[in-house]
Amino acid sequence: MDSNDALIRYRPDRIVASITLDAPERRNALSVRMIGELREALAKAVADPEVRVIVIDHTGPVFCAGADLKESVAATRLEDLPAAHLAELLADLCEAPKPVVAAARGGAKGGGMGLLAAADLVIAEYRAPMAFSEVRLGVVPAVIAPVVARKLGPGLMRRLFLTGESFDAVIACSWGLVTTAVAPESFEHQQAATVESLVAGGPSAQAGIKVLTATPDLRGELRRAAAVTAEYFFSEEGREGTRSFLEKRPPSWVG
Repeated sequence: MDSNDALIRYRPDRIVASITLDAPERRNALSVRMIGELREALAKAVADPEVRVIVIDHTGPVFCAGADLKESVAATRLEDLPAAHLAELLADLCEAPKPVVAAARGGAKGGGMGLLAAADLVIAEYRAPMAFSEVRLGVVPAVIAPVVARKLGPGLMRRLFLTGESFDAVIACSWGLVTTAVAPESFEHQQAATVESLVAGGPSAQAGIKVLTATPDLRGELRRAAAVTAEYFFSEEGREGTRSFLEKRPPSWVG
């Protein structure tokens, strides 16, 4: 995880553990390997008695472009599909007894939106573009739906899932997907203030609050949702949608 070819970087700094998505050339796409490294880093932060707050940030202009589509196209089994592993990561984030803050200076799509939804608090640059883009690939965002549903109402979630429309962090903030949308020059100050406000709370009380507000059987729900996502990725429409994206052409259903 901390080697030169690692896809994430883990930096504990007394009370804050930073987990950085560090594959900018891939737009920080969630491959099976990156998801595994993220889960390993998260477990390390949870186990460290000195760490009070976990921050997930990124290198490059994009927070996370979603699941690795090259891996998804090549997958023939559920266990080879990034979405199946994403379910476990999202559950880990939600079940972590310590506050998790996502710091997004850049945009997010698909599975990247799942990371934002699973975090307890989200700081985003106000211009950061976001979208639940799966439908335009002929697949459904089933695996992230359980965590998105904790922050969005069913009507709005249906609209955003159906259209795949883009929106910025300011709008996402008005919906509750983002906690604070800030200008670039204010980002570091806001991140520090957010961490400071979290450290003021009792750690045992915060762990208890996360249990109190948890979704019952979330991990089981996410696993079942991952199986639904897999059905669409392995369908003829899903194969055509993901291939067309990689080939930079419209899918066959676009007239």
